[in-house]
Amino acid sequence: MKRKSNIVFILIVFMIFTLQLVFGAVKIKATFVEKGPKIDGILSDSVWKKSPLFTEFKMVEPETGITPSERTTLRILYDKNNLYFGIMCYDDEPDKISANSMKTDEKGRSNDIIRILLDTFQDRRNAYVFFVNPKGARSDGLAFGEHFSLNWDGIWEAKTKITKEGWSVEIKIPFKTISFNPKLKTWGLNVERYIPRKMEVIRLSGISKDSFFYNPAEAAPLEGISNVKQGKGITIKPYGILSSTEDYEIGTERKYSIDGGFDIYKNFTPNLVGVFSYNTDFAETEADTRRINLTRFSLYFPEKRSFFLEGSEIFNFGIGLHRSFVPFFSRRIGLYNGEQIPILFGAKTFGKLGNTNMAFLDVKTRETTLSDGTVFPSQNFFAGRIYQNIWDQSKVGIIFTDGEPGSNGINRMFGVDFIYQTSKLFGKKNFATGFWGVYNWNEIDGGKHYGYGFKIDYPNDLIDASITYTYLGDSLNPGLGFLPRKNIQTLRAGLDFQPRPEKGLIGKLVRQFFFQLYGMFYWDLSGKMETWMIFTAPVNLRTESGEHIEFNVMPNYDVLPYDFEVAEGVIIPAGPYHYTRYRFEFNSASYRNVVFDLSYRFGEFYSGHMGDMNLGLTYKLDGFLNLSLQGEFIRGNLPQGKFDENLYRIKADIFFSPDLALLNYIQYDDVSKKLGANIRFMWRISPGNKLFITFNKNWERIWDPRSRFIPLQDRLVFKIVYSARP
Repeated sequence: MKRKSNIVFILIVFMIFTLQLVFGAVKIKATFVEKGPKIDGILSDSVWKKSPLFTEFKMVEPETGITPSERTTLRILYDKNNLYFGIMCYDDEPDKISANSMKTDEKGRSNDIIRILLDTFQDRRNAYVFFVNPKGARSDGLAFGEHFSLNWDGIWEAKTKITKEGWSVEIKIPFKTISFNPKLKTWGLNVERYIPRKMEVIRLSGISKDSFFYNPAEAAPLEGISNVKQGKGITIKPYGILSSTEDYEIGTERKYSIDGGFDIYKNFTPNLVGVFSYNTDFAETEADTRRINLTRFSLYFPEKRSFFLEGSEIFNFGIGLHRSFVPFFSRRIGLYNGEQIPILFGAKTFGKLGNTNMAFLDVKTRETTLSDGTVFPSQNFFAGRIYQNIWDQSKVGIIFTDGEPGSNGINRMFGVDFIYQTSKLFGKKNFATGFWGVYNWNEIDGGKHYGYGFKIDYPNDLIDASITYTYLGDSLNPGLGFLPRKNIQTLRAGLDFQPRPEKGLIGKLVRQFFFQLYGMFYWDLSGKMETWMIFTAPVNLRTESGEHIEFNVMPNYDVLPYDFEVAEGVIIPAGPYHYTRYRFEFNSASYRNVVFDLSYRFGEFYSGHMGDMNLGLTYKLDGFLNLSLQGEFIRGNLPQGKFDENLYRIKADIFFSPDLALLNYIQYDDVSKKLGANIRFMWRISPGNKLFITFNKNWERIWDPRSRFIPLQDRLVFKIVYSARP
């Protein structure tokens, strides 16, 4: 009898342990109220007392599983239309709270911050994330495992208040803003607090250094939400534009125009959204950051246009591709050689049906005349992506694209991918592996029109290891993809050993070491070596105060297939080159009011030597002013000649509140000899309703006796966006 009872006891313990692994160690309940609290950042509204107070947060860093150094409390309410979070972040030293930015969609760890993750479909793969800092700055996006993006923008509210006890935040998320399964009785929830001056991570669930906050599989159950209104699922966003444009280069007179358009969003199901955009405009988009390119390959620039960003995560394809090959690269649509191509309309559908995720995009551009007089034809582009969730965190899918900017020929691509992913390897370790393959129909005769690859990844706190293989055919040329280097096969392998010293003097000074060893090898399709680089980090550490110090040694080998003009008039002859580069990097802690960044690459460079220094200085004034000065200074000394190249950037962001800002960005480089200014005034009148005034102007430096700047183009735009959600 005793033996049977022992067996029963063991089974019960095992079941409890298993449930904790699957669902997390905590359960949270949302409380229904007839009317939610007033959102002012002060948790004094009596309605908050109806919600149970949750206080059992645990520390993740620096010590795992212990009581945090500062207390955090959480309350959750909901009414028929909205979900409310009330969070109090107690702090024994409120004068040291890092609150130095009001910028929206900021990714870094430069402020105290609260992060909320909501898995509203319990698919344990995708979730919404909401960030708020003590100044009330908001960010939102989508989480998917190890990673997240800020591409999704929702309509929601948040207010904060810094007090003698710490800082508090109230958040209101309309149910119209998020998609969810109304039949579910439980959502996934995680809440994380970060205290930058202590580099302390406090979390509701996923209490392990190997756990990623952005992994919905680590979320705790949120119970109690039912019988809420999702609305009619329609959002209408009309906008009007007044603009003034002048092109000094071609001598046109100043043009004034009145224009407008609209976006219509329709939820066909709780998580399948359709969007139609007419006369799509991107006047409010920030200018691209200029970079100096010392390679013979194209540089990658991220998408910033909101129409293409929404739902773009579904188009993520394959594993291990990063930027070596992006099958669908939306910047190929509406942009050509740095010039904008007007978009007549765009239509897309994205979301999921059951365990099937999908995104379809169709865009029609207008015929336009480029600055060089070339007539760019009207074209239609299409991209589609479907993948199926399988097992616990894995997926299998397909992708298809059709079109090529500037060409009326055939260019279609089809691909398949499979990814196996788990956060439960050996109990709580992360592991991923998968493969992908594509085929491209285009106008190139013969050759290999396909590509394929695989990756094995073990991304964990102490050991992060991976190996990736990629094969890219010589005739693979996707019209809507990004492929800077084709006709190659690559192997990338890396190992990071990342110990955290806990004792002695080193433990008091260093939070974590990052000893890194990476190899990148490129062969042509016949197996002949073209390029390799070994990246090592004998010194790489983060201090207890948040500073980062790193030193790298990087042996290189590269076979130039043709004479390469690395700078104006400096041509490196074709042939093989062995050279070793070094890098020193220092970054002061980003939560400080004054932040200094230095990166200096030096050593051999092909047939000679080159130094490349990046300097950055940022000053932050209580969240109201962020002033950033950046410079890149390149000095090359080769037998074929010397070259100096310089790039300067100034950012001066003035915030009157998190909803009212004047953003100024000025750039100059002496390669193009062009000076550009991008000035944006943004006012969030109310959730979903915004006003923008944008001014862009470019000058070119002319080397005459006066060494002056002459104007090239300027554009002033007034744009107002209104959102209606019946």
